Amino acid sequence: MIKVAIVEDHDAYREVISEIIANADGFEMIGAYQAIEMVTDDILMADVILMDIGLPGRSGIDGLKEIKHHAPEIHIIMLTNYLDDDKIFEALAAGADGYLLKKVSTTRILEAISDTYRGGASITPLIARRVLQTFKITPEALKEHEPLTPREVEILGLLVQGLNYKTAAEELFISPETVRNHIRNIYRKLQVRSRSEVVALAIRQRLV
Repeated sequence: MIKVAIVEDHDAYREVISEIIANADGFEMIGAYQAIEMVTDDILMADVILMDIGLPGRSGIDGLKEIKHHAPEIHIIMLTNYLDDDKIFEALAAGADGYLLKKVSTTRILEAISDTYRGGASITPLIARRVLQTFKITPEALKEHEPLTPREVEILGLLVQGLNYKTAAEELFISPETVRNHIRNIYRKLQVRSRSEVVALAIRQRLV
């Protein structure tokens, strides 16, 4: 069972998503909150958290940073109604594991939770395109680290898009195991331990 929590101030949306998750096979709702100030320690038991960005009081990005500080292993998917490049990059740089527009279907949200739980990065295609339009990975952008090969740079770009190992392998016409080996080398060279860390590093390199 994937344990899920949601932090969302829109009552109707929160209740609908909570009910759908609670009734879906393989999922368990463990908490639904209106604001960061209302979140209890129980949320640290979640495997995946859906976090609205535009919360009253402290923002969802503040909540993301706090939860990641206490429990970095928890996967957090940011939810938003708007495409805001600054918020997208701020959330990814803070360690968000996914970024979805609220208008996506409930089926897509369940898929995103499953994908993220299994190590993927769930990003709405429209948001992925915005990331790539603003941010282009080049070896020069990562010159302060051990150099990446052209193939590793290519795979890093696919990670930023949110592709999983299988999809990246299909995109590049190589095996998932080959992708896995390249990603291990990327992590070693960039001295990171997870997909969210490598994406955050890439985003920061572009913003400074």
